[in-house]
Amino acid sequence: MVGTSGARGDRSDAGAGGAPPARLLARLAEAAAAGSAPPAALLAELRTAFAPELEAAAEAPEGDPYSRQVVHAAPEVEVMVARWRPGARCAPHDHGGSSGFVVAVEGSFAEVRYGWTGADLLPVEELAHPAGEAFGFGPEVVHDMAAGSSGLSLHVYAPAPAHMHVYDLDAGEVLDLVGDFGAWIPAGEHPRTPFADLWADAEVAGTGAAPVAEASTTEATELPATELPAAERPVIWVAHTTRYRGGSAEFATAAETMRRELAADHPEADVELHALDGKADLVAEMTRLDAAGRCIAELHFVGHAGMYGPMFGSVDWPEQFSPHEWQALEIPFAPGATAWFHACRTARWFAPFFARTFGVTTYGNQGYTTVSARKDRFAWAGRTPEARRDLYLVAVPGKKTHGWAGSVRKYAGAAVEPMVACSPEPLDPTKSYDPVAELYDRAYVDIRVREAEWAWVTAHAEEARAALGRPLRVVEVGCGNGALLRQLDERGDLGSGVGLDDSAGMVERAASRSGDHPNLRFDRIVGPVIDLPDASVDVALSFLSFRYLDWDPLMAEVRRVLAPGGRLWVVDMVERPVRLRDVALLARSTLTHLRMPKRHPQFAVDLQALTSHPDWKAMVRHNPIRAEHEYRWYLESRFPGQRLEVLTATTTQRVVAFDSGPLERGATAPLSYP
Repeated sequence: MVGTSGARGDRSDAGAGGAPPARLLARLAEAAAAGSAPPAALLAELRTAFAPELEAAAEAPEGDPYSRQVVHAAPEVEVMVARWRPGARCAPHDHGGSSGFVVAVEGSFAEVRYGWTGADLLPVEELAHPAGEAFGFGPEVVHDMAAGSSGLSLHVYAPAPAHMHVYDLDAGEVLDLVGDFGAWIPAGEHPRTPFADLWADAEVAGTGAAPVAEASTTEATELPATELPAAERPVIWVAHTTRYRGGSAEFATAAETMRRELAADHPEADVELHALDGKADLVAEMTRLDAAGRCIAELHFVGHAGMYGPMFGSVDWPEQFSPHEWQALEIPFAPGATAWFHACRTARWFAPFFARTFGVTTYGNQGYTTVSARKDRFAWAGRTPEARRDLYLVAVPGKKTHGWAGSVRKYAGAAVEPMVACSPEPLDPTKSYDPVAELYDRAYVDIRVREAEWAWVTAHAEEARAALGRPLRVVEVGCGNGALLRQLDERGDLGSGVGLDDSAGMVERAASRSGDHPNLRFDRIVGPVIDLPDASVDVALSFLSFRYLDWDPLMAEVRRVLAPGGRLWVVDMVERPVRLRDVALLARSTLTHLRMPKRHPQFAVDLQALTSHPDWKAMVRHNPIRAEHEYRWYLESRFPGQRLEVLTATTTQRVVAFDSGPLERGATAPLSYP
């Protein structure tokens, strides 16, 4: 049984003490990923760390086999506690591609594992687990559990499952569940797939493998063996996504074309083709290859991409690895390996990041991609491109990048743009704010020159102060030179303020300018970690810096440090071409901009010096602003009822702001973002 995304929380939800030590969580993630029972010492440490949650485990609701509480949720590892009804049995289920282990804390458990015989899912092994025993499972395991006269169990998964499959043996159907579900057949209508359809799909794919529900399917096709031992043959790994936005059928055809051509060009390699539904499928594949001692010579991804790389899942429930998750992922690359991301705009940020992270030359596209009947130049593939034998995903000029002229060039047979190669070089320090810290500090010594943004922040500060009846405790992530916190402090809005920034130069200037503000302190932020106690701030603020942050892990930290009723404020610049409905806002913004040199003459001079400096231009190239829809989808989906506000606009960009409103203690689903 798993704790899927909708049920996630952390011990702050349960009102328990501080979070488990990071060292313990890392060891738990490693043990769970191995799919085997951990050492006795680690088990003892695990039970001690979660003793309050085990003690407080609720009785199972009427009709459910067990109660379930996710007591730690993070992308790398999830921990769940279950209190069982006497004699209760859950339904057969998998774990959404995750591995893990179960600890029988109280009472004994009977486990049944299942396997496929044709289109039938049948018991293949029965196991008994006495109290105190732990047992592991891999990503392929389908099982159920039954409690004895009493039962309390602890479940650890790696990575955290994003979904699960529950198998209805009576109906011969599988349910793919995402959200707050346990391992039983839920009430209500849910998508079901007959076992017979799964088996038919497996036969059509020619894998000869047991059927697997679509959300965890990986279809592997390999070349016949050559003289090299199997373990020594290089792997060329090709994958495509199955559901995110449109084009999944086209991606499958393009990926199969790629597999076939790579197999012909590399007879010495095993060329595999995989259909990936979610992030967990990719993690499971990397774990499988690593466990088998296989190394990837070439990795190819075909699909959609967002700012931070490949997209998985669906538009309704999108998934994307955050930078922090990529850095924690183990990919068994061979020496001299390459990675290719055949998706829109992957060369802008993701390919350089991936190259640095994994130490492999990485290829990406600078522009948008489309399907083509030819791989050297665009050729329209017809109204049903997925039906073609040969199909290619290519980057060519088009309407999105070059307007109508680009569209004309495209359909006239424009040449395919070559993919951009990114070497695994260390991050150039000129791509951070450090080289421009002095120029930035000079331009923004008084943050009130950002008139629209300043007005929004002060209005919301007054509202929050009135609601609390006291000055605010604020943490600003990406504080720059501290100008915003200083001005808020001078207004009397702050009881205390903490500014965090990745740039040592910025932090130094913020501290030196704030000596007469004893309520303020400034520190460097290390990774997505806010070094503050739980429930210690009223407002978490990101001012013109959210684009640089690692959203999912940082959001978990924001929710941790916010006190009950605390708020998240985001003000940032985004990319969005102007629309007809924006004409009035564009006119007002343009008028304000034209008046700015007269209202703030020194700022105009200093801003010109900053934005024309080569170091600033280099930094901006490495940190492109993000699209408005990414902010809107991410923030509005996680804080229902709240809306992104537009403050100013130019023909291609705008400044937006977001207030989460008062939040209860809790966690934000770390699902990732489009």
